Amino acid sequence: METKASHELLFIISPPPAIAEYVAMLKQHVRLAIGHPFEDEFAKAHITLFQYRDARAEDWLYQVDSTIASFAPFHVHIKNLNFHDHGTTRTIYLEVVHKNPICEIVERLGQPEGEFTPFIPIARNLDINDFIKAWRSLKNLSYSDYFRCDHITVLKKAPRRWTYYMDLSFAA
Repeated sequence: METKASHELLFIISPPPAIAEYVAMLKQHVRLAIGHPFEDEFAKAHITLFQYRDARAEDWLYQVDSTIASFAPFHVHIKNLNFHDHGTTRTIYLEVVHKNPICEIVERLGQPEGEFTPFIPIARNLDINDFIKAWRSLKNLSYSDYFRCDHITVLKKAPRRWTYYMDLSFAA
């Protein structure tokens, strides 16, 4: 008997190598500050747009590709660190300053339900003690950069990790 496997896709914006290297350095800084591994410590720098899970995910990509192709390239501005308070945990991230172009993409693709805030995660779901240690050593760092975004990267879920699947380009 044949079973249909569900496919899961993750849509992201990837910053250029210089910003990705800075994020990796910040993650190392968090590791030293808290003294142990943490969630997504080795995840590459990215801005998560949304996940899509459906048996026909690849078919849905044709619609997404034509929508993505209608967008013009834009600049993503990043400035300083901030954090999300999840109650018992905190997430430290690099803040995206001008969110509108990214939010418009997510909105036009019909994802996700509720409020969406684009950011580049540094340390996700730190317990309060680890957050205090990490934030104490990071909060006074000043950072500002930007990059040109001209495509969306699609990752596909593999056992225990995400793998590169394809890029969807904006209008030329």
